[in-house]
Amino acid sequence: MFLIDIAVPRNIEPQVNELDNIFLYDIDDLQRVVDENLKGRMDQAAEADKIVSEEVDRLEAWMRTRQVGPVIVSLQEHLEHIRQAEMERVRGKLGTLTPQQEQAIEMLTRGIVNKIAHGPISQLRKHAGADNGTAVLEAIRNIFRLED
Repeated sequence: MFLIDIAVPRNIEPQVNELDNIFLYDIDDLQRVVDENLKGRMDQAAEADKIVSEEVDRLEAWMRTRQVGPVIVSLQEHLEHIRQAEMERVRGKLGTLTPQQEQAIEMLTRGIVNKIAHGPISQLRKHAGADNGTAVLEAIRNIFRLED
């Protein structure tokens, strides 16, 4: 038999619970169950908050890394434009060049541009998802005078 006594004062003597096959629950027992369930839900809510917070951090880091790609492309295009402009400026002073000489100068200037770009690009990628990633991004934009 299952008995629930929610009266105040109680209508059923607590000793009834000591009889075989009789289970007595009073308002205090029910309150303990409610408290345990509430604690369990609070623990789960705290765990859910932690998961949401971690995912928000990951999303923010991912969004910061997405800003890096266009800046890298812009930097490479900017440096290539400078390289080509300087090649055109100096080409007349060099006279007629053989295809091998043209290729050597092309490789030389591309190598120089790549070496110059390597440091800033590495720093952009390194700091892309970090909290200071935006500052590094802006610094490189300003140093190389890149447009947004």
